[in-house]
Amino acid sequence: MNTRAITAQALELNAYAKINLSLYVLSRRSDGYHDIRSFMQGVNLCDTLKIEANLPKNYSFRCFFVKTNIYLCANNKKIPQSADNLAVKGVVSVIEAVSDRESVAELMKSRGMECISIHIEKRLPVAAGIAGGSGNAAVAMLGVNSMLGNPFSLRELMKIGVGVGADVPFSLMMNAYMNKALLYGLPGLAEASSAAVVSGIGDVVEAAEPRPYHVILFNPGIAVSTREVYEAMDEEPDRISYMRKKTDDHIFYNDLELYTLANYEEVRALEELIRKNLHADEVLMSGSGPTVVAYYTDRTRFEADYADLGSANWIEPTWRYWKTESGGYN
Repeated sequence: MNTRAITAQALELNAYAKINLSLYVLSRRSDGYHDIRSFMQGVNLCDTLKIEANLPKNYSFRCFFVKTNIYLCANNKKIPQSADNLAVKGVVSVIEAVSDRESVAELMKSRGMECISIHIEKRLPVAAGIAGGSGNAAVAMLGVNSMLGNPFSLRELMKIGVGVGADVPFSLMMNAYMNKALLYGLPGLAEASSAAVVSGIGDVVEAAEPRPYHVILFNPGIAVSTREVYEAMDEEPDRISYMRKKTDDHIFYNDLELYTLANYEEVRALEELIRKNLHADEVLMSGSGPTVVAYYTDRTRFEADYADLGSANWIEPTWRYWKTESGGYN
């Protein structure tokens, strides 16, 4: 165990979103999950989490797990204020794994920690296909692991994270990379990357060379359930060619887009209007949606398109959009 002396009772980390530049659904497994292959990378849009070791003044949820008080407070009531919150699940998974090795209470006492408090400053849209909740879980896990003296390496955290959610292992690698200045001492940090090829159910994460793009993300202001999309695909297998023999990580393609565009008029209209009115190199829905991403390699066209959005008559008042960078642009 690395039990270096803790230097602070609080750690603030950014929880970055991800986008899928490609997403293939290869097969349905006997356990109900699906094997995929996807090229994922982070974007410079984030929530912010503050993890503290002292009792918060205000909180919306408290649980007691393995002799550990865990508190949650968040600025957005659309995310669960309960044990179903992915950040709470992430913290619980780390505490449970630590308890298999040693006394959590004694370790926390040696670290000067009286509790674990998580404050989420939510800025990303909810249920948007960009792993906002998974990013919260990943950063909460990284933060608690750091405050406990890094009992787990990055790869060990990724293995633990599979049980929290399918996007959590990649979110751990990507968020470790993008917060690396604050995560000194984390074993395995050197292999982290902002991009990866992800396969299995999300548990196999292979760091990849990032693909730099300027991007504009559009969200139509609705939520799409990932479970709903996968279940619908299973009920109508003709919509997708399972057991595809070939995939190409460099082709902009998303199997989940087929269902979402067919069943959510808001998303279909959004993507059609983006293609009609912008000058992006590629346009693709991320994850199960509803967020649609416009990709640019040319900064001049990117900046011009974004500037025109302010007066565009095709933008609906319920839509939100952001310009940002992905894959290496700072």
